Amino acid sequence: MRDHELSTRNLSRAQVLAALAMVAIFGSALALNALPGKKPGLWVSSKLIRFNMAGKPPDPENTPTVDAMCTDASTDAIEAKLLAGGAGSCGLHIEGSGTTYTISGTCPDPMGGTGQMVTHGKIVWNSETEIHMESQSTSPHMSGSVVADAKWVGACPAGVMPGDQGTFVNGVFKKTGSIKDVLSKAR
Repeated sequence: MRDHELSTRNLSRAQVLAALAMVAIFGSALALNALPGKKPGLWVSSKLIRFNMAGKPPDPENTPTVDAMCTDASTDAIEAKLLAGGAGSCGLHIEGSGTTYTISGTCPDPMGGTGQMVTHGKIVWNSETEIHMESQSTSPHMSGSVVADAKWVGACPAGVMPGDQGTFVNGVFKKTGSIKDVLSKAR
């Protein structure tokens, strides 16, 4: 079980942080046209997210989260726009070529205070249908890591629109939101 300090409120904040970090990483690379193309359609991602609060025992969670998103060029543009205008005061630097890229940057500490969260990561573009990402983040209050694998599984199912996000269990997509909703809130 996760440490009691990772209450629902803090876990939600951590999950949002991880999601924003991934959007920022992919969005910034897309904004710079720095990464190889990504095939439009339904992408399923498996992420192992670990967070450790300063002074507490390590997070023992080993269960990956699995989510899905219907993508196309418009969703790539939304990710880039979110980074440019809606990702707060985070600055990311991307280097690389071919299929391997490194990302580094800082953001205000998501747990508050005046400290910074420092993030380092790597994206390996295995193909236009497979992406692997690893990132580590540290701040005065916590540390965290994300290991993610995203795979294109085919065309978006009938009725699923580009930007729709959700779960993908036993071949069935269940919508939980849309990246387009995130964009409208960031405006």
